[in-house]
Parts: sequence; structure tokens; C-alpha cells
Amino acid sequence: MLRSAEDAAISAVIALAMEVSSDPKAGNVDRGHDFEELKFEDFLISAITAFPYFLRTAKNRRLYILNAIEKAQEYGINTNVHFGAFLLLFPLVAVWDSENSEIAGKRATEFLKSTSYLDSLKILRAFNLCKPRVLATEELSLQDRRTAAEIIKRRLNIYEWMKLSPKENLIAKELLNCYEISVEGARFLLNSERDERESIVLLYHKLLAEYPDTLIIAKKGIKVAEDVMRMAKKAIEEGMDGFRRLDEFLIKNDINPGTIADITASSIFLAILEGWKVEAKRFRIEKRDK
Repeated sequence: MLRSAEDAAISAVIALAMEVSSDPKAGNVDRGHDFEELKFEDFLISAITAFPYFLRTAKNRRLYILNAIEKAQEYGINTNVHFGAFLLLFPLVAVWDSENSEIAGKRATEFLKSTSYLDSLKILRAFNLCKPRVLATEELSLQDRRTAAEIIKRRLNIYEWMKLSPKENLIAKELLNCYEISVEGARFLLNSERDERESIVLLYHKLLAEYPDTLIIAKKGIKVAEDVMRMAKKAIEEGMDGFRRLDEFLIKNDINPGTIADITASSIFLAILEGWKVEAKRFRIEKRDK
């Protein structure tokens, strides 16, 4: 369990920073490479500028996702960086005083049931600012100009709105189902005997092998997402060299498993909530005999 609202906000920033800093993560921005319009530094700036809004959420039990995206844009972030990750992390930060990751996931889902249609409208405004790629849906699509009016008319809170998402939407599933995948991811990190970076890389590819990525489906279709799952399973058998080869293939073919990266970040946060420590390795200079 985290000790304070401040610790919760710091932990959320650490989760975002550790996710983007761990490499190789096949098909995603990391410290090893950028995309043409999305740089490693964009993720760091977005994570850092979100800190005061994570803190407000932890203290006030209200969501400040729109504010976090607006602040990032003030610092030059004019594309989607953390929309999905923010959707996952902010509700978890709101229940930061949970005893463990499983309880946090359950409480976060209950928290979303207590939101109002005004919170849904703010999420819609945040989407319109950063314009992430999303799955098409017949009802109340983020891309439909009529959605705001319908949310107001039906007084749909975030939980009820997410229930209308396509079944392939992993982030909506997490929000509705007590963060089952993220809790599983946190457990993996807590049980791993490897160092932090390697543990995160392994978790990322484990999730990539087990779940069809929502962003890949939105951009490339379900068959490509399923092909990537098979390739990720093979890469896990090959280790780091396999991850690097998969990374090169996905980058070359413009395949970006962005949703799996988002869930990796929420998994890291839940692991930190349970006491997972990120230990920096320091060099020690020993005295020489004269």
C-alpha cells in the first residue's frame, strides 16, 4: 500500500517513465528509437507534466485527465502520447490507499461507477485534443460529433459509456473488469527475479503474446493483431534477440501495439503499490592501496 497521495502521484509518473524507458519493446517508442512524429522525450514530458494532476486526483478523488493532456500540450506535446495510459492510471491513483493491486482494481472500477456524465464529457474533450486512433463503434463513438449530446441526454458516466465499447477494446475491458490484466501484470513483476528493465520487457511481450492489441486492430485489423501475438510467443522463446527482431519487423511495417504499452504502465503502477522497488544501480569507487 502506498503511504500518501504524494507517493501515489510519484508512482504514476515512475510507471510511465519506466514503461517508455524499458527496451526493446517491440513496435513502441523506447529509449532505443523514436517514431517520426513521436519521440522518447515526448513521453517523458507528458509523464512529468501529469504529476500535479495525478496529485490532485489522489487528494480529491476526482479525475484530471483532461487537465493533464492540456498541460502536456502547453509544453509542445501535440499528438497522442498517454491518452490510454491516463484512462487506466488516473482511476487507480484515485484509490491509491488500497491494500493491494487486486483491491485497487476492484475499487477503481467502483470509482468509475460513481463518476458523472460531466466526467465523460471531459474524457471526450481530452480525446478531441490528442486524437488517438480508436476502434470504430456503432454507438457513442469518440469520433462522432453527436456523442457529446447523447452523453448529456442519457447522463452516461464513464463506466456506462465504457460498457458500449467494442469487445476488442482492452482498455475499456480493464476499466469495467477490475483491471484483471493489469493485476496479472503486477503479479508477474512482483514474482520476477530479473532486474526491473528486463522484467518490464518480458511482461510487455508476455501481454503482447496473450492479448490482441486494440491499436493494432484499429489500424491494421484483427488478423494482423493475431499474427503479432504468434510472433511475440516465438520471440519470448528466443529472448532479447527475438524481441529485437520483432521490434525491427513491427517498426518496418508500421505496427504499433500501443494498448499493450498502456497496460504495461498500469501493471507497473500496481506493482509499485504493492511494494515493488525500482532500484538504481550505482557505481562504487573503492580505495586503492597506496
